[in-house]
Amino acid sequence: MNYIVIEMHGGAEYAIIVTDENGQNKVFEERQEAEAEAADCQDGIVIEL
Repeated sequence: MNYIVIEMHGGAEYAIIVTDENGQNKVFEERQEAEAEAADCQDGIVIEL
């Protein structure tokens, strides 16, 4: 499975996919990695693709 993290800070209307320093979407193969990234966000959620 693949996972992405969505930053929901400010509400759903401001939701964005978390990106790397080059502006590319971060895609995780392990849920634990995605959960760790979401923990670094103000209001991150993990989405399974």
